[in-house]
Amino acid sequence: MKHPRRLAAAMAILVLSPLAACTGRSEAEMPPAAATSPPPAGAGPAEGDPAPMPAGQDGGWKLAFSDEFDGGSLDTSRWADRSSAEPDSGRGNPGNQQLEWNQAANCQVGGGELTMTAKREPVTSPDTGQRYDWTSCLITTRKSYAFQYGYLEERSILPAARGFWPAFWTWQVRGTDQQVETDVYEFYSDNHTKLYSTQYSGAQGRCDWQPSFDPSAGWHTYGVAIEPGGTTWYADGRQVCHTGATSAGPTNIISNLAVYSKIPPDASTTSAVKRVDYIRAWSRS
Repeated sequence: MKHPRRLAAAMAILVLSPLAACTGRSEAEMPPAAATSPPPAGAGPAEGDPAPMPAGQDGGWKLAFSDEFDGGSLDTSRWADRSSAEPDSGRGNPGNQQLEWNQAANCQVGGGELTMTAKREPVTSPDTGQRYDWTSCLITTRKSYAFQYGYLEERSILPAARGFWPAFWTWQVRGTDQQVETDVYEFYSDNHTKLYSTQYSGAQGRCDWQPSFDPSAGWHTYGVAIEPGGTTWYADGRQVCHTGATSAGPTNIISNLAVYSKIPPDASTTSAVKRVDYIRAWSRS
């Protein structure tokens, strides 16, 4: 989840689909917020049902990892709440324009979904003494699942209030001496008309694309196929971007809700949520 607005303008995008436009609209042109809150996610597939496939994919994939968030708490055998991507104790990264300290207390499971909550509350890092004015939630599969190639998918609702930076991405496993990262999406909540999808490995490639929907107004699926021949991104089962760049090594899955220091939340904003129905990963069958 390196900050995409820091990337050089000359960074190569090898193939760009027609939907992956690189222009955005002003805040005044953003879609209006939904009048009512979207419904709860509900239960995942029942026992004995066929294994789910990625949205829009008919076959060719075998389910390798999934969490439907149907229990009453975060499954700590699958998820850790700290990552080597966050250099301050695995929980904070102020050098990457992030204001939050991540902790498991902000990751709540119930009603068939995971609720990631960013809260305006002070905390001080016990290792560095760095003060944070926000807490939030980050989860990673570093305990349970690593992969180089495969298909990832998250179904989620992103926060509406400005100042937040939710993402779904991968990060290299411990012991890897190079950055290996794929961002399925990054969303800056000051602009509901643009999403960022980036492959940081190898030749690198990136798309800034305009969704046909407001990511904060309802449930949508965000997916990526990372394969030896390239990386292809999907939204609600439709391809939105492709690059010939691909992963250079094994990675873990990460989902998080960061607080963005460059365009911070309004003074009156005390919290925001990212709702996650499920996170799944497939390998080639």
